[in-house]
Amino acid sequence: MIFKIGNLDNQEELFWDDLYEVEEYPNFSRLLIGCKAREIPLILEFCKEMEGPFGVLHVLLASRLGKESGRYQSPYPLSYDELELFLYEHQEYFERDGRSHLWVSSVTGEGQFIFDNHNYIYAYGDIEGYVSKLMLKGFSEGEVKIPVPHCHNYHVEFDGEEESVNNSFEWLYSPLQDGDDP
Repeated sequence: MIFKIGNLDNQEELFWDDLYEVEEYPNFSRLLIGCKAREIPLILEFCKEMEGPFGVLHVLLASRLGKESGRYQSPYPLSYDELELFLYEHQEYFERDGRSHLWVSSVTGEGQFIFDNHNYIYAYGDIEGYVSKLMLKGFSEGEVKIPVPHCHNYHVEFDGEEESVNNSFEWLYSPLQDGDDP
C-alpha cells in the first residue's frame, strides 16, 4: 500500500476520521481538518465558492530527484479552472507522497488552505462556512493529532509526478522558511 504518513511502529497508514478542530490564537483562528481520504476535492470544493484567482505554493521538503528543497510559487494567479486542472492532475502525488506541502490561496483574501505532509488541511477564512460544509459532509468536531513516532514516505512511484509538478510552471523559488520542515 502506498501512503504518505504512517505509524512508525507497525508501518500502517495513518488517516483521520473526518474530523475538524477550531484552533484559536491571539491574532487569528483557523480550522484543522483531518480527512479519511481525498483532501484535494475538499480543498477544491471550498475554493469553488470563492471569487479567485488563486495562488499555489508547492513547498518541497525533500526531493528524490535532486531538486533543491524550497518554496515554489506559481508565477501567476490561476483561475479556478486552472487550479482544478493542476490539482486533479497531481492529486495522487499530493495525497499519497510525503515530500511536500501544498498551499492554495485566494488572491482576494477570501481563504487559504495548507495541505501538509501530515495529511492535515489548515483552513483560513470563513471558518463558520467551512464548518457548516464539513458537517453536511459527515465530519464531526474532535481532536486531530498525529501519533509519535510516525514516518513520512517518499515513493519511487511518484518520482515522475514530482518531475511533472516541477515542470508545471516556471515556479518562483525561495528557500524554506522556519516552520516549513517539521
